[in-house]
Amino acid sequence: MSLPRNYPFTFTGNGGEYFRIWIVNIALTLVTLGIYSAWAKVRTQRWFYGHTILDNTAFSYLATPIQILKGRLIAAALLIIYYIASHTAPLIAGIIMLAIMIGSPWIIVLALRFAARQSSYRGLRLNFSGTVGEAAVVYLLLPITTVLTAGLSLPYVAYRQVRFLASNYGYGETQSEYDGSLKPFWGVYLLALALLLIPMGILGYAVYSAAQLTAMGLPKEIVSAAVASTAITGVVALYLTIPILSAFVQARKANLFYNHIALGTIRFRSTQRSRDMIWIYLSNIVLIFITIGLFIPFAKVRLARYRAEHLTLLAEDLGVFTTKAQETVSATGAEISDLFDFDIGIA
Repeated sequence: MSLPRNYPFTFTGNGGEYFRIWIVNIALTLVTLGIYSAWAKVRTQRWFYGHTILDNTAFSYLATPIQILKGRLIAAALLIIYYIASHTAPLIAGIIMLAIMIGSPWIIVLALRFAARQSSYRGLRLNFSGTVGEAAVVYLLLPITTVLTAGLSLPYVAYRQVRFLASNYGYGETQSEYDGSLKPFWGVYLLALALLLIPMGILGYAVYSAAQLTAMGLPKEIVSAAVASTAITGVVALYLTIPILSAFVQARKANLFYNHIALGTIRFRSTQRSRDMIWIYLSNIVLIFITIGLFIPFAKVRLARYRAEHLTLLAEDLGVFTTKAQETVSATGAEISDLFDFDIGIA
């Protein structure tokens, strides 16, 4: 058996080109009171997919604006009903919110399946076979345990969610498998928790100082001035810590996802580094703030390029694999071509 070859992903788009698409999308969405947002999403997705290259072939996004628009009209109608009910019939508003929460696993599965089936490589769609029951466990029931355990079950919840995603994708008739374990997730989230304790500790010290200085009988002006400086330091530290933790967790989870997923004989290698992602996140935030939001498209392109450049597919012969997948799926094309009429994105 021959050794697997490396097929690196590349991203060929540039920020200037996407900026023009982005600014036109915003303008037309505003002029049409949001209706064009469906066309804007399809245009954006097709641009990013079309600039993501594997083995000299780009990915394709197949959804149509009408499909997206249907989903958004349904969501908008539900939001309007909820808004009106919250002011006129709070009980009905509560029932609507409860129904959305209970139905969230179904919504998640539909969204994942829709996104997969609208993603194509070399003419063949991807697929997602996760069930609503599985989604209910990992996205509805297990998260409740994070509250009951004061966050200690978060590594297990994250592991189950990654496993749910990684073991339910498919390409043609080839189903993905996941061989990752829980242990690395403990390291990721315990370190993230330790970092979060720094700003929380500063804020806690501010509260403690206020109580101590007040007990000493010092004037309120002195107490307020002393506590304010500590509190401001804690708030600034918290706001800086959140994007750092987000970048750290996202990079580690991406590696844990890709490095342990198998699609038949195909494997992946993800080499994202936390310090790189932290730098990208923080510098993007600063540049977006300085440019009053105009750097947003450049930030998205920058992130997409980094993720692509740090992802490699390992296969003996990718061309042979995709050809066989095409031949296998031709007999069951109806299943692959089954489309959903709406899209609810998952952040």
